[in-house]
Amino acid sequence: MLLNRFCHRKALLVTLAIGAGFTNSTAQAVTLNFSATVVEGTCSLSLDKSVLQLNDTSQARLGSGVLINPQPFILKADNCSGVAGGSLQPVITVNGDGVTQDGKWLFRSSDSTAGGAGVILVQSSNTPSYSNTEVKPADAFPLAGVGQIPVDKELPFFAGISCGGSTGCATVKTGTVTARITFTFAYR
Repeated sequence: MLLNRFCHRKALLVTLAIGAGFTNSTAQAVTLNFSATVVEGTCSLSLDKSVLQLNDTSQARLGSGVLINPQPFILKADNCSGVAGGSLQPVITVNGDGVTQDGKWLFRSSDSTAGGAGVILVQSSNTPSYSNTEVKPADAFPLAGVGQIPVDKELPFFAGISCGGSTGCATVKTGTVTARITFTFAYR
């Protein structure tokens, strides 16, 4: 759940009705209407690269259980604001189209023309191998503890090309692989 949070006061309307008279007792009314929106804070997100070139890969190199040409990038969360407290934790969530192939999630957009191949994303500061746990849609990466305001943070990732295991690799065809991955700041 993405909650972009702002504090905002809306107009305050006060209506005061006063009646005066000695013969009838009339009811007095005072109406006070107000509204406000109170929400959590947010962070600015940026990447150190806008496009990650994974280079040309020979169809013959795409074999079962292989991650080819993993390339690093960094997701930065900074300029965080908000109020400490509460029961929610600030996180980065991941989303993107793709498929599970032989037990591995491959990010892959529908406009990819290469058959059977996709992008494996791994959150790590070290070059990963195929056996590392891959990032899947809806995975969340904490920026701070529950009820805390995040401090500027960098999350290192790697992305590489794969076809999964033997079943997925049997369907590999030449073409382009495109993957679009969205990182979102949220409170959970």
